[in-house]
Amino acid sequence: MPGGTIELGPITVPPPDAVERDLPRRPPFWSFVTVLAVALLALGGSLVPQPPLTETATRLGGPGSSFVVAGDRLYVVRRVNEVSRTLTAMRLPGGEELWTTAYAPTGERIIRIDLAGPVVLVSGGETTGRIRRTDAYDLDTGRRLWWVPAELVVDADANTGYASEADPPRLRALDLTTGRELWSSEPQDRFTFTAIGSATPVAGRIPPRVAPESESHAVGGAGAAPAVTGTSGSGAGRSGRLAVFVRSGRIELRDARAGTLLRQANPLGDEVFPLSGLSIGGALLLWYADHGGTGIIGLDPETLAVRWRMPYDIDGGGIAPCLALVCVSSQGDVLALDPADGRLRWRVRDASYVVEARGQLIALGSVPGGLGPVRTVDPDTGAELADLHGWRTGGRGDPVVTRIPLGAPRTVLALVGPPTGVLRPLGTAPEVLLTCQSGSTAIVCRTANGTLRIWAVRPER
Repeated sequence: MPGGTIELGPITVPPPDAVERDLPRRPPFWSFVTVLAVALLALGGSLVPQPPLTETATRLGGPGSSFVVAGDRLYVVRRVNEVSRTLTAMRLPGGEELWTTAYAPTGERIIRIDLAGPVVLVSGGETTGRIRRTDAYDLDTGRRLWWVPAELVVDADANTGYASEADPPRLRALDLTTGRELWSSEPQDRFTFTAIGSATPVAGRIPPRVAPESESHAVGGAGAAPAVTGTSGSGAGRSGRLAVFVRSGRIELRDARAGTLLRQANPLGDEVFPLSGLSIGGALLLWYADHGGTGIIGLDPETLAVRWRMPYDIDGGGIAPCLALVCVSSQGDVLALDPADGRLRWRVRDASYVVEARGQLIALGSVPGGLGPVRTVDPDTGAELADLHGWRTGGRGDPVVTRIPLGAPRTVLALVGPPTGVLRPLGTAPEVLLTCQSGSTAIVCRTANGTLRIWAVRPER
């Protein structure tokens, strides 16, 4: 196996100290323990509790490597030499190699993984988060199917990917199985777009998003771009629709697979500049700017008629899904709106973003050194569930968090546990871990020298 296997480093729970009071400790009820031990041994049981983390493997990533955890798989890009790189898929939690294949020779790191039925899409790009290419591989064999020198916005359920260009403005739709172009459109002006009815909200814009440096440091570790798991769907190619918002004020409703123009409207006139769109909760939302400032409107996804309009002062954080609600960044706070009527449901103060993390909500805000997690948020009320100051997230949408006690060469690991949103302590690694990601069965962390540590996670009872 490329890179080989090196020695394992044990996960331990350290002795109690003033820095790590949150780690679980057993009370010294020795008389009770003795009686219980006799009973359990008589029944063939054991007093040794099963640890939350069980180390399974250590894999060598090496300088210039990058990785993404997607479900029960680990994908690693390694540099073989100056002109060659490989992509390896491993099964989690054991770390067994499934396949290794050639990857892009132009220096990209993994930014995002999308799954569409039997196809895995690897988005690669720069450390800033700017995606420069998308490669499609067979999920089972690793055979490369096709690639495009562009970022794709993936609607996995419709088996369609969208590539946008700025000069001249152009939108292309590609079949995710073959890479074949399905259709293209030239809106004649800058635009943004969103898929309607997708199980996972899918949206794109021109130019493609570049993560701010503060966000890269907060969620990627060591200045790296945040590596994330993107959409996941059947790849069955269901019929779908796409809403295209053009800067001139025109809104187009198109068939996702054929590109046929189904409807167009100009409900806000020519003086409105669309910034970003989102389909959620049976509504079509548009964040816009006009001469009076910024705001958000809710549209009927069938007729494109305006259902509601609110003049919220939305800043650079934009709009994003918050489970059943839509979150907007406004003047240092995050507002959660009901997509049906635009009504304010709750507010998170002193936060820049609220992001989804497998059914939980995590607020990111200003912390020493840039942007980082500050609290978990109750999806119904916006109330704080757990204080995350001092912790780091591994990637957008990932519930694993880590912290390094001041002056200590070790890393504490925890999970934001559903359904309560409170922290579930997992243990302490006896080394500094730069960034971690979690999947359905495992946590994978990267050390300073590029080594990847893999632990199986015991489900919480």
